[in-house]
Amino acid sequence: MALISSDTDQARYLPIAFVIFVLASLSDAVDGLVARLSRNKTRLGQFLDPFADKVLLLTGYLGILFVPSLIFRPPLWITVVIVFRDGIIILGLLMIYMASGTIEMLRPNALGKLTTFFQMTTLALILLQWPGTHYFWNVTAGLTLLSGIVYIVRDFNKLS
Repeated sequence: MALISSDTDQARYLPIAFVIFVLASLSDAVDGLVARLSRNKTRLGQFLDPFADKVLLLTGYLGILFVPSLIFRPPLWITVVIVFRDGIIILGLLMIYMASGTIEMLRPNALGKLTTFFQMTTLALILLQWPGTHYFWNVTAGLTLLSGIVYIVRDFNKLS
């Protein structure tokens, strides 16, 4: 809500949106670290953690589309790449479920984690209005495409 305000001076809400986003991102990272270190993983947690990441990132990237006061905003195609990659992953999970009758969570890989890190960092830099943000969103777009391909290739065999 801090990001998309009906107020005409939306730029003054960017620091609030930045703080909320960074706190949400850090709490996600701390939660994952605590679960890993304490070896306290659950099936529900394995589902909810990536789901929460996707909701946080998708709402953030879709939200910035509606903030005209942003000076440094990625081109629409970058948001489309991020949204479609996650959509394809979800569609793949549904196809696996329809073919096998069971839902099997995708194992995160290093590239997927790096992609999520870059997506979160890029969104934070956009909210900060850092002039070098365009370098990050181009790397983020490349990592997003590459990780989407890796997920598709790696998990395609589960359909047979």
